[in-house]
Amino acid sequence: MVAGVRRSRVDAFAGVLCAGVALCTIFSFAAPQAAAQIVAPGGVSIAEDAKMLLAADELIYNNDTGVVIASGGVQIDYGNYKLVADRVEYDQNSGRVQAFGSVEMVEPSGNRIYADNLDVTDDFADGFVNALRIETPDNTRIAAESAERGGGQTSFNNGIYTACEACEENPERAPFWQVKAKRVIQNGETKTIRLEKATFELFGMPIAYLPFLELPDYDSKRKSGFLTPSYVTSENLGTGVAVPYYWAISPYMDATFTGTGYSNQGFLGEVEFRQNFANGEHTLRMAGISQLQPGDFDADTSDALVTRRALIASKGQYRINPRWTFGWDGMLQTDNNFARTYGIAGYSGSTVKSEVYLTGLSNRSHFDLRAYRFDIQDADENNVAEKQQASVHPSLDYKRTFSDPVAGGELSFNVNSYSLSRSEDDFTVRDGSVLADPLNADRYKGFAGTNSRLSTELEWKRTFTTTNGLRLTPILAARGDVNSVNVDTLPTDYNGSFAGNGSHTRGMVTAGLETSYPVLVTAAGSSHVIEPIAQVFVRPDEQMAGGIPNEDAQSFVFDTTSLFERDKFSGFDRTEGGTRANVGFRYTGSFDNGLQTQAAFGQSYHLAGLNSFATPDLSQATRNAGLEDRVSDFVGMGGFSFNGFSLAASARFDKDDFRAERTDVRAAYSKDRISTSMTYTEIKAPRPFVAGDEDRREVTGYASLKVHDYWRVAASASYDLVDRKFNTNAFGLLYEDECFAFALAYENTRDDSSTNARDWKVGARLSFRTLGGLGAGGVDSPLLQPSF
Repeated sequence: MVAGVRRSRVDAFAGVLCAGVALCTIFSFAAPQAAAQIVAPGGVSIAEDAKMLLAADELIYNNDTGVVIASGGVQIDYGNYKLVADRVEYDQNSGRVQAFGSVEMVEPSGNRIYADNLDVTDDFADGFVNALRIETPDNTRIAAESAERGGGQTSFNNGIYTACEACEENPERAPFWQVKAKRVIQNGETKTIRLEKATFELFGMPIAYLPFLELPDYDSKRKSGFLTPSYVTSENLGTGVAVPYYWAISPYMDATFTGTGYSNQGFLGEVEFRQNFANGEHTLRMAGISQLQPGDFDADTSDALVTRRALIASKGQYRINPRWTFGWDGMLQTDNNFARTYGIAGYSGSTVKSEVYLTGLSNRSHFDLRAYRFDIQDADENNVAEKQQASVHPSLDYKRTFSDPVAGGELSFNVNSYSLSRSEDDFTVRDGSVLADPLNADRYKGFAGTNSRLSTELEWKRTFTTTNGLRLTPILAARGDVNSVNVDTLPTDYNGSFAGNGSHTRGMVTAGLETSYPVLVTAAGSSHVIEPIAQVFVRPDEQMAGGIPNEDAQSFVFDTTSLFERDKFSGFDRTEGGTRANVGFRYTGSFDNGLQTQAAFGQSYHLAGLNSFATPDLSQATRNAGLEDRVSDFVGMGGFSFNGFSLAASARFDKDDFRAERTDVRAAYSKDRISTSMTYTEIKAPRPFVAGDEDRREVTGYASLKVHDYWRVAASASYDLVDRKFNTNAFGLLYEDECFAFALAYENTRDDSSTNARDWKVGARLSFRTLGGLGAGGVDSPLLQPSF
C-alpha cells in the first residue's frame, strides 16, 4: 500500500499533521535507534533527540518498502546539517539517504558541498558522492569526479585543490594555480588535507610533480610538517636553502626546526621552541654553525676569526595578575656578530637589547623595574662600541597619583633610580688620543666603572578658577637625590667642576604658579579656544650642576612640548634650578566642515640664580639648547588637518634675529587608495661657528598608492640636503588577490663607514594562499608580506 501526501513547501511537522504515518517515519529518521549520540566527520556531535525538519512539494511514504520520497524543492535541516536537492529518498530499513539533482549540502563545519547526486547514511557520517565540489569557509575549493566518506575522513578521486575563485566570464578556464591529485583525503580528525600523486599547475600548465602534499585544513591553524623553503644568497655565505619543519607538540606547545645549507660556510641549524601557559608564554631559540671557510670574510674580523659560532636566546612574558607582568628577552652568543651575519630572526639588528623586567599598572600608579644590557653587533674583534654601552642593573621608575585630595589639590609621588656599569670610557676629548674629536671636544657620554642614583620627588598642585574664568594653579615640589660615583677615569679636560668619586647628595624644592585664561570664541561655522599661559618657578640653584655623570638626560630638545614643563631636562641626572618664567599661548580651532587647527608659541626667561642650561654638562646635553641665555629662543608650532590631509610644523627661533635654529615640518595625506607623508628636518650649526660644524638638513618621504583593486606600489626615500646624497631609498610593488600574492622590493642604503659605499638589496616573494610562499633577497619590507 502506498500512502501519499501532497503539500506546497510544507514543513515536515506540518505535513505530518496531515499524515500520521509520515510522522512516525520522519521521527525515526531523526533519531536512529542504534546510537545514543552521532559523531559526524570533524568531531561534530549530533544529539540523540535531534529532530529533522523537512520541506518539499511532495512527500510520499511507501508502507511496504519503508521508503520515504520527498521531491520538488526539498529542504532538510538535521543536527546543523542543511541539504537541498530536487529529490531525496530515505530507506528506513537500511538507513540510506539518496539525493538527486542540484544537490547542495552545508555541513556544521561550514563546508558547502555541491554534487549531482549524493548517497549517505542517515547520520551523514558515511557515503558516496558523484561529480562534487566543496567550498570551505576560507574559500578554498575541492572538486572531484567522486568521493567516499567513512571512518572520519573523505576521499576524493581525481581531485582538484585551489584557493582561487573561478573566472566569472569563463568558469571553465583554469584558475591561476591549482593542484591536481589522484586522491585528495580530507581527514576530519587530524584536520589535514592530503594530496597524493599531485601536480602543481600555473594557468593550467603543470609546473611540478609532488608525490604527496599535506596541508592543514581550513579550521586547523597548527599542523606538523615541512614549511615552505626559502632561498638566500650572500657574498660571504654563498647560496643557501633553508628548509623549516614545524612540530605541533601539543595545543600549547610547538617548535620549528630549520636547517640551512650554505655553499660557502656549510650547515646552519636553528630551533625555536614555543610554549603557552594560562598566564603567559615563552620562547627559546638556539642556532649554531661550524664555518667551512671563515677566510671568506674580511681578515681580522670576528666573522673571520671564529669557526664555531652559536647563539641561545630566550623571551617570555607572564601575567602575574591583571596588574602585574613579569618578562624577559635575552641573548647570548659566542661572538659579537653571529646573529647579524646569519640573519637570526629577532636578533639580527645592529643593536640587540637584553632585559628582564617587572611592570605594574593601576588606575593611578605605574611601576617599572628592569635590568638590561646592549649587544652592539659589528665585525670589530675588540668591539669597543659594545664595551662603551652601559649594563643597567637595575633601573626603577615608579609614579603614583594619590586618589584622595591633599589640601584640596592633587599629590603625586615619583621614584627613579638606576645602577649601571661599563667597561670602556665613552669620551671625546682634546688630548690627541684615538678617540679625540676636536669638533666636539669635552664630551663625556659615559665613564668606565659604576654609577648609581636614587631620586624621590613629591609634587602638589591645585587649580582655582575665578568667576571671570582665570585659572590659577599653585605648584609645590620637593626632590632629593643620592648619587654613588665610582669611575675609573676622571675627566681631565672639562670646563665644569666634576664632583669626583664617592657618595653625593643633593636636593631641590620648587614653588611655582601657573596662570591661564582660556577664551572661547565662536563664529559662524567654527569655534576657537585661545589660552594665554604664564608660569613662574622659584627654586635654589642646581647643586653640583654638571658635576655628576649624565646618563639619562642627554636627549634634550627645547620646543613647545617642553616649554611649560616644570623641569625641562629629559631625565633625573640633571635638574633645573634658579628662578624661571615661561610665557606663551595655546590655540585650538574646530570648523563645521571638519577642519581642525592648532598652534602654540612662547618663550622662557631666566630671572635669578644659576642657569642650569648655561653651566657645562659632561655629555654636552645643553650645548646650543636655546635656554643658555637669560632670555631664551622662541619656540612655536602650528598645524591643521582636513579631509585626510594634515600639516604640522614646529621650530625654535633665535631670540635676536629670529633665525630658525631647528625646524621640523611634516605633511601627510591618507584617503581612499593613496597614503603619503613627507618630513623635513633642519638643525642649524651652533654659533659662534666652529670649523667642521655645519647645518644638518634632511627630507624623508613615503608614498603608497593602490593603483588597482589588486595592485599597490610604495616608495620611500631619505635625502641628505647637505651632502646631497640619498641616505636610503626603497621601492616596492605588490599584487594580491584572493588566492595568491606577488611582491618585489628594492632597497638602497648609504654606508656611513665609507663616503661612496652603498648597500643595496632586492627581494621578491610569491605566496599562494593556504600553500605558503617562496622568497629570496632578504629585503625586510612589510610590503613583501601578504594580508592572508
